[in-house]
Amino acid sequence: MRNVFLACSLAALAGCGKPATSVGTESHAPAAKAAEFKKGQGLLLTPEAVEFIGLRKAEAQASGERVLVPVQALLRTSEGSFVFVQNGQRWLRTPVKIGAESVGTIQVADGLLEGDVVAVEGVWDLWLAELQAIKGGVGCADGH
Repeated sequence: MRNVFLACSLAALAGCGKPATSVGTESHAPAAKAAEFKKGQGLLLTPEAVEFIGLRKAEAQASGERVLVPVQALLRTSEGSFVFVQNGQRWLRTPVKIGAESVGTIQVADGLLEGDVVAVEGVWDLWLAELQAIKGGVGCADGH
């Protein structure tokens, strides 16, 4: 339920694809988007969106020939396992091959390097924002 609320709220930040209006006055200016997606570069979030979803990050640590990240960084989907890696000011969903899991951490056998910065809070919200951008949908029903 929390994720549905966050997705709708993030969509509200994104303007739900409707122009901004005030009471009794219509404006034709488009609402500011909370996230912008560019293929191969990832998501760029506004500072308000970063704060709203509670985005937090951590640095990948070396562990022998593998890299360790907090288990919260891992996104498992029907397409595979991913982490969101910081790419400048953007967040790029990156496929990873996972190894052993232990309490609080997971080994990444392939896909990350030591020192990569990954999202550990707000991961689900990043994925929902990316899906919305890729699929071309809007975050809420517009009644049409």
